[in-house]
Amino acid sequence: MHSIRALLTLRLLIGGILLLATAGFTIYWQTRRALTAEFDAALTTTAQSLISLTELDHGKISLESNPVFMAKFEQADASQFFLLRTSEGKEIQRSAALTSADLTFHEGVFETLLADGRIFRCIGSIFTPTEEDSVRNGTAQAALVVGRERAPLNQTLHTLRIRLLLVGAGALAGLILLVRWGVSRGLAPLARLSESVAKVDADSLATRFPDNELPAELRPISTRLNELLARLESAFHRERRFTATAAHELRTPLAELRTLAEVNLTTNGSEAELSESWKDTLSTTLRMESLALRLLDLTRSENPLHVLKSETFFIADAINTAWKPLARRAEKRGIKLLSEVPYDLCLTTDPSLLDVVFANLLSNAVEHAPPDCEVRISAGETAGKLRIQFQNPAGDLTAEDLPHLFERFWRKENSRSDARHHGLGLALAWEFTRLLGGTLGAEFMSAGAVVFTVEL
Repeated sequence: MHSIRALLTLRLLIGGILLLATAGFTIYWQTRRALTAEFDAALTTTAQSLISLTELDHGKISLESNPVFMAKFEQADASQFFLLRTSEGKEIQRSAALTSADLTFHEGVFETLLADGRIFRCIGSIFTPTEEDSVRNGTAQAALVVGRERAPLNQTLHTLRIRLLLVGAGALAGLILLVRWGVSRGLAPLARLSESVAKVDADSLATRFPDNELPAELRPISTRLNELLARLESAFHRERRFTATAAHELRTPLAELRTLAEVNLTTNGSEAELSESWKDTLSTTLRMESLALRLLDLTRSENPLHVLKSETFFIADAINTAWKPLARRAEKRGIKLLSEVPYDLCLTTDPSLLDVVFANLLSNAVEHAPPDCEVRISAGETAGKLRIQFQNPAGDLTAEDLPHLFERFWRKENSRSDARHHGLGLALAWEFTRLLGGTLGAEFMSAGAVVFTVEL
């Protein structure tokens, strides 16, 4: 498993090592270049001095005597040497340090290894000596090689390398400590956030993580976690309320069944009374069955593996099919259906799920709209989507009720006494619409009507 701490530490150390190595190499290269240039400049100066001492007298090339200057060439182990020849290669004079070694001439800067193992850096020059007599005997040229032992330069460069390595090692050790400290300090807010998240459980979903105490990079994570906790808290609250409400909804018919059973067991009623008792039992059982079926439908709507069927059908036919089971109840309440849906308007989706949506929306209108009113249905395409609207008088609904219409088991206070309804119809319609990939919403019209809009 990858670790952010390890990756950051490794990458920062690699970057730091590369920077230190580049800086050390650059310093060494520039210093070596400068020292070598200074070394060569000293060689050039010595060569110029020897050239100035070289003279041509009656066609003969010789070195003018200068004991002070020439003293540094007299020792056999001297750190400098020179070799003076004619342009034809005839030797004129050499220093003691060169002994009898044969030195190949190269013009410019070059290096050579003497018999004693010492390395000399040399400079070769071809020049015309200064003539002492006034008689010009032609132009005679000389070749001069001046060498200087490299050991002091090499020792200086070696010392520089050692010091750069020591400084680099110290800087690397400091870099390691600094990187570890910096990474630890930088990841500390993430560790604190992780500890806070680990403490959250089902009983502390109200916890929220403060954004102002976190770095900018962690604030989006904290914000998303807070949003997730809010959704989880809301979901847990709904589930708890759902469980409590479902238990309450089941308690009433179960209590009725218990009462009927106790009465039948303790009372010798007539055949008519027993028949009435069994009718009440059947009615209560049917209500429980209706509730159980609704809950099963809701469970089916939440199944992510549910496979949708795809069929093309006419919207008007689907509405008429959903209205038929409600027609008798609507007639008793004086409610009429006014469909303005074009007969040739088609839709391709799962017809069984959409039938549940239509049936619940129409049932809601038939049961809760004021008596002697119209349920108006219209449909059309808007921005590439099909919009189907169900409009009926709002009755005792208010704008404050709209956010609760699609909640499970929600019912208006004056509807709670009606045991035939469980408050699951609109919730089921909303879930099935979502399962079909659409949306279901509700809004109030200025004329005091409520409009449910299915958009697919």
